[in-house]
Amino acid sequence: MKKIYLGLLSVACVGAFATWLAADTKSVQIPVTQAQPPASNFSAGQIAEIEKLVGDYIAKHPDIVMTSIQAGMDLQQKAEIENMEKAVAENKAKIFNDPSSPVIGNPKGTQSLVAFLDPYCGYCRKFHGELTTLLSKNKDVKVIIKEIPIMGDDSVLTIKALLAAKNQGKYEQLQTAVYSSDKHLDEKQIMKAASSLGIDTKKLKADMDDKAIQTEIDQTLELAKLIGVNGTPTLIVGEKTVLPGFISAEDLNKKLEESVATDGKKEATPKL
Repeated sequence: MKKIYLGLLSVACVGAFATWLAADTKSVQIPVTQAQPPASNFSAGQIAEIEKLVGDYIAKHPDIVMTSIQAGMDLQQKAEIENMEKAVAENKAKIFNDPSSPVIGNPKGTQSLVAFLDPYCGYCRKFHGELTTLLSKNKDVKVIIKEIPIMGDDSVLTIKALLAAKNQGKYEQLQTAVYSSDKHLDEKQIMKAASSLGIDTKKLKADMDDKAIQTEIDQTLELAKLIGVNGTPTLIVGEKTVLPGFISAEDLNKKLEESVATDGKKEATPKL
């Protein structure tokens, strides 16, 4: 399992440039050629002068290098997202019809959102606030949560508690308590928070230790790997569109609106 954790680096937590370096490169491969470069017609002195001119120009115009890097990042991310969306289409049942996945918002909502999150990813915690705002104003969104522990053992412990709380119908309440906390919670603190929410902590602990909970976490991790999720938060809007990284409630609502239009539905998405 640890190998999977290491492979799922947080998109939002480590920043865009680090994400590009850490991302799965299978979607964009550099062809290998055996051809040898032609012999240069320039003398050593001419080559040195050319190198100096190029170096001086780059020093005066560093934005050219950054623009080239950004263009490469954009192309790679586009290819990765296309591959992920293809994988989503091929694995709809596992993503959208898994009864073990927690659901918040409107379970009968006509607008669909799937969120791969880690409770201790900084941008996931920030996104949770945006999600709360979205759900308070748009009552037609069904949100399927896929908790994946990419941040280590603390995340594993907390996700077990969240999934166990689902067995008592208290997933969303405990999720809010965890995501709004300004620190990682140990087991004692989780139990205290759970007790304050009216959760039976004895049953919660027993369910956390149940192998079924660990199996559920493992299956979600495997699903994330299968789709190509390499960071959190990662969202799937309208069962088609993959959005890696943090997004505001307003922009997410627009994406939901676009998904409704694409599906040819007439229901209007509430404006935020």
